[in-house]
Amino acid sequence: MLAICGDSLVQAGVEGCDDGNMVDGDGCGADCQLESCGDGKVQGMEECDDGNAADDDACLSTCKNAVCGDLAVFAGMEECDDGNDVETDACLTTCKSAKCGDMVVQDTVDECDDGNMSNLDMCTNMCKLPTCMDKIQDGMETDIDCGAACPKCALGLACTKGSDCGTGFCAMNKCAVAPSCKAIKTADPMAKDGIFNIDPDGNGPVPAFDIYCDMTTDGGGWTLVLKADGSKATFLYDAVLWTNNALLNAGMTALDRNEAKFSSWNTVAFTDVLIGLESPILNMGALNLKTQKIPTGAKASMFALMSPNVYVPSTIGRPAWKALITASSLQTNCSREGFDGTCGGSRTRIGILGNQEMDCNSCDSYIGIGNQGAPCGGPERSVGNIAFCTPDNGDKSVPAFGVVFVR
Repeated sequence: MLAICGDSLVQAGVEGCDDGNMVDGDGCGADCQLESCGDGKVQGMEECDDGNAADDDACLSTCKNAVCGDLAVFAGMEECDDGNDVETDACLTTCKSAKCGDMVVQDTVDECDDGNMSNLDMCTNMCKLPTCMDKIQDGMETDIDCGAACPKCALGLACTKGSDCGTGFCAMNKCAVAPSCKAIKTADPMAKDGIFNIDPDGNGPVPAFDIYCDMTTDGGGWTLVLKADGSKATFLYDAVLWTNNALLNAGMTALDRNEAKFSSWNTVAFTDVLIGLESPILNMGALNLKTQKIPTGAKASMFALMSPNVYVPSTIGRPAWKALITASSLQTNCSREGFDGTCGGSRTRIGILGNQEMDCNSCDSYIGIGNQGAPCGGPERSVGNIAFCTPDNGDKSVPAFGVVFVR
């Protein structure tokens, strides 16, 4: 009788087993060969059997289906497989390699990951937090490492508002030099009082210069042009500084008690003048000014207004001038106010003149800046209040510190 598979007899060298049946999956296959993982047949507890020992395809060498988390990288399907469910290491739970932009912050590698490739937010496209020293434009910066919360941008760099720029002025999204404090305030309504760089004649012969800007009084935008001390004779009415274009202490740009006349006197156009007086003159601290605005109409500059030595009236009224100095005094007649006013032996460059007589021929009182004369009593005050010969609040010879702004 011939031996055959299934006769329960194992033929040496031919059969590996013979369990007397033709059933696969019981350890001895229907071909009388011992069943094992890798024999190309799915049997027993096997999930798959592709007949090879490779671990990078759909069926592992353990005859298990390849899945993410099995520590074997399925070629073409998985990028990595570290066998854990930790999202912050080099291999995600999706078996994708961690990378910047996957919205997962990788430990020790990423500082942030917002899932986009934009630097213009609070996470760069290198998954780093933006800084003011990383040599790229990121975060809220308007240019590389400047603008917003970073240092102010230099001339010509990108900006969105004046506070982004060292000059305090942003024009057409570039840091530029403003023609006046008013231009700075218009471009940035939040601009604060302080020293700014301006260039009133643009490409003209006068170079840009620093100047103090009052960004608060009456809406702000005022450019400082002159500071005068009424205890000194520097700015008496007859001083040539009132009618020439010479400068005085032009580097003393702070709003302080140092007398000065700036390039802005010669170059800044305006429609209003703002004068401020401090009286008594204090020895320290910030200037304590009382101010008045004087509408003038369009003027090319203070130099253009003052140099002709021609009286230009104003109409702010006697009470406004008197309010510049506490307990001021003024004769009740004449009340000649404005610029380059004269009345007999009394004169004022910016102020008001009074007389006890019903005319403007022999005034003995004044309040203002650039005053001269004291026909009825003194001493005269270049800045402040002189009042003698029956004024309305007693005799006065009060010095003040004065400032002149234009807008």
